[in-house]
Amino acid sequence: MKKVRLWLQVVSISLLLFVVSAIAFVAWRWQERSDVAELPWPVAESSSESAEQVTVTWLGITTLLFDDGETQILTDGTFSRPGIFDILSQRLIYSDVDTINYALAEFRIDRLAAIIPLHSHFDHAMDIGHVANRTSAVILGSESTANIARGGNVPVNQYQILASGETRQFGNFTITLIESRHAPIGIGDQPPFPGSINEPLEQPARIRDWREGGSWSVLISHPQGTALVQGSGGFIEGALPEGRADVVMLGVAGLASAGKSYVGDYWSETVVRSGANVVFPLHYEDFTKPFGEVALFPDIVDKVLVTACWIDEFAADGRHPVTVNALPFGEAVAIFP
Repeated sequence: MKKVRLWLQVVSISLLLFVVSAIAFVAWRWQERSDVAELPWPVAESSSESAEQVTVTWLGITTLLFDDGETQILTDGTFSRPGIFDILSQRLIYSDVDTINYALAEFRIDRLAAIIPLHSHFDHAMDIGHVANRTSAVILGSESTANIARGGNVPVNQYQILASGETRQFGNFTITLIESRHAPIGIGDQPPFPGSINEPLEQPARIRDWREGGSWSVLISHPQGTALVQGSGGFIEGALPEGRADVVMLGVAGLASAGKSYVGDYWSETVVRSGANVVFPLHYEDFTKPFGEVALFPDIVDKVLVTACWIDEFAADGRHPVTVNALPFGEAVAIFP
């Protein structure tokens, strides 16, 4: 019996040392990355103050604030930044209320009509309950997204479950959600943390509790033009309406591992199919950094510069020439000049 106990102790200690070593190795490799200044995309110019322009302000990951001077629309609305240790250890986490309050005040998010999580992973949807409860905005999305809202005690009249193709009107903005797919960057080409959130998700929770819950392509239309927001690098062939968008906000996270052929198909099904002539890449930065700090994903996660070269190659194709610009963090950019 003593030998069995001793053996179990040795196994337990060995496993613990292995886990600690693995976390230390990933944390060390996490520092190896290209500089954001190496991205080949010119940075879009910020807009002069004008109530007549539709602007977008990028606030990291795929959080975008659309504003026409009267109405504001927010995709995702994630301001919290769980650290690398929180992700690797899967420990319980809360939304960062101080950062949420700072962002709402600093970027004058005071006329917010709708919040649209592009899917229900933590980096897209963990803060929606807090943002909705501090505004009168309506959350639009899936049943999984609704369960995040329910877990955050959002009033029932402030979240709606939409089917693919359904639209909602807010001021001069028309929002259309279209079923899409997450980038195939998980095990077996599945998304990370696949599946649905089937009951109200209360905080604190673990990163894995924010399951994907289905992904959306979102058309945000206005009399001045239409933007397609593609938060993740997945697609359903033929799902998007042809020739509907002027601008594409293109999620590129993890696409280097998917390969050039896949990225070419993704480009064709989003940018070419939509008819857009301007692209703003998104979701290439390390979201374990503090809010407002923009750094590329570590090389161990994604080789962003490889994807950027492919995108520039597709954009220069004479059959469908496209301008590719990076969005500056926290600055309003007129997207329908």
